[in-house]
Amino acid sequence: MKKVFSAVLILAVVLLGGCGSAEESISSLDGVQVQTIANAVLAEIEIPSSVEKKVEDIPTFFSDLDTAGIAELSFYICASGAFPDELLIIRFNTAEEASIAKSAVESRLESRRVDFRDYAPAEMYKLDSAAVIVNSNWLFYFVTEDNAKTREIINSY
Repeated sequence: MKKVFSAVLILAVVLLGGCGSAEESISSLDGVQVQTIANAVLAEIEIPSSVEKKVEDIPTFFSDLDTAGIAELSFYICASGAFPDELLIIRFNTAEEASIAKSAVESRLESRRVDFRDYAPAEMYKLDSAAVIVNSNWLFYFVTEDNAKTREIINSY
């Protein structure tokens, strides 16, 4: 009986998560850890030759992103560089810090589009549907083989 109730509850969360805009459909994230969401995404979405990066690596990838306000971070990239796949989830100390960081992450996304346009045009579908989402003090950035599924997983939280 508990399994049936759990399944119904999960289905309700997924279905309700699909309504509204990306920012509106992400539920309250109080008490959720960044790594929990990243692990859920990575359990279903592959990032080729995935490697985890740390806060101190951020300036290498996001030159204008101020790391001082980061409370928690989970960041995975394709280590070989052959694919544009990336997953970045940050919980900032304040919503203002997350909002300011959004433009630095959007700059990274645009740079990746320019880089891959000629280098690996077959990978552009990942970049064309990639997303940068800010919800309160959270920032989500993902470029994956299935951005819709990645968004769905994130929305389930």
